[in-house]
Amino acid sequence: MIDVTLTYIRDLLNEHLRNEFSISENKVVLSNIVKPDGSEAQNVSGKIVFFLVGLEEESTLKNSINRNQHSGGGAYAYRSSSLPVNLRLLFCSNFDSNIYIEGLSYLSALVRFFHANKRIPLDIPNSNSPKYISFELCSLGYDELSHLWSAIGSKLMPSVLYKAGVVMHDDISIQKITPAVSKPETAN
Repeated sequence: MIDVTLTYIRDLLNEHLRNEFSISENKVVLSNIVKPDGSEAQNVSGKIVFFLVGLEEESTLKNSINRNQHSGGGAYAYRSSSLPVNLRLLFCSNFDSNIYIEGLSYLSALVRFFHANKRIPLDIPNSNSPKYISFELCSLGYDELSHLWSAIGSKLMPSVLYKAGVVMHDDISIQKITPAVSKPETAN
């Protein structure tokens, strides 16, 4: 489901940038900024590159009920509960010096988009994807920023980090059905 969600975000951002800047080219790519060997990834130059930096369980939504009324109303069905997670997404402006300002314009448009759309509904047909994504801008201190870019293996670029909150729904079938407790019948 992570792949479906991130691809959806990429497509949504590309549509937004095409409309705002009247361009035909996609400017947002979902990719690593560097390959594992340290060289630059292909097709990321002159783009807003975003990728998953980390994933964590959302502890405040952790204790959801994993049962619901089964058809007919006389029993309860138990299944694994959904998994609320936060995705840490880093958006980098990967534009060289002669078009640096253009990259900053796209990055600014991206920030404006997420500020105006802090909660984006998802409607992906034939998918068990999350129903919405919420976005929160994350601030990093200089030390944290330095550590992050060192871990990525790249030089510092204009970037913004977002926490995207999603609820992953499972495809696991019902584990058991328990009959509901009812009043005993009384003899007349």
